[in-house]
Amino acid sequence: MGLGERIGRGNTADIYVLGADQVLKVFRDPKLLELEQGISNIIEELAVGAPKFYGNVEIDGFAGLAYERIMGPSMLEILMGKPEQAVEYGRQLAQLHAKLHSVKASGRLQSIKSRLADTISLIRHVGFEPFREAVESRLSDLPAGEHLCHGDFHPGNVLLSQQGPVVIDWMTAVCGPAQADAARTILILRHAVLPAELPEVVRQTFAEIRTVLLQSYEDTYLELTGYNREELTKWELPLMAARLVESVPEEEQRTLLALIQRQLS
Repeated sequence: MGLGERIGRGNTADIYVLGADQVLKVFRDPKLLELEQGISNIIEELAVGAPKFYGNVEIDGFAGLAYERIMGPSMLEILMGKPEQAVEYGRQLAQLHAKLHSVKASGRLQSIKSRLADTISLIRHVGFEPFREAVESRLSDLPAGEHLCHGDFHPGNVLLSQQGPVVIDWMTAVCGPAQADAARTILILRHAVLPAELPEVVRQTFAEIRTVLLQSYEDTYLELTGYNREELTKWELPLMAARLVESVPEEEQRTLLALIQRQLS
């Protein structure tokens, strides 16, 4: 089994072909490898339909985590070619998310409140400082929970294989209220700005479908779970703040700061 070509590049890691049916995720920060290894062991035990995890592998001078290679495009890639199916894929996204949230993970993963508090403490954006205390206070008042939360659930992290949809990239997995995880997905679908290096046709297509996709996802998720919109929106403030730590474009940072200010004014 040898290391093949690089087939993916994210904010924290590169993905290489490993043998005939695996991939190797190579992190730029070794601490992230340790973090994801622990989480991947838990996700493997919970059997939620994630790619099979094979553990730590060192090969050809690279050290990384080996996973089952899922053959198939992401839901986002399909949508870019078939934007007319945004309603249907919004439904599928919600159905898959609600199914994940039926899994209990209490005591297995870090709580979402703890993760958000840790992340918010790392924000160094000068524009956030006037709101820090209020955001931290609002977060402390939110409820705990025991549901499995992916932490970054969106169409780009759902691969559509011949055997069905598979959710990837579980490094952000936490335990908490399902409403918080759904609120994070809504935040991404509503406000995420695609990287400038993507082709203009991709950026334009996503701009055209995002409202329809979001509405379909949100309506279906609330119908399936029985939650109401208010239960989701109360998580918006800390989720928007935490996203400022991520590698998001300045345009999105400005939007998030304006929304935070509006909620607290």
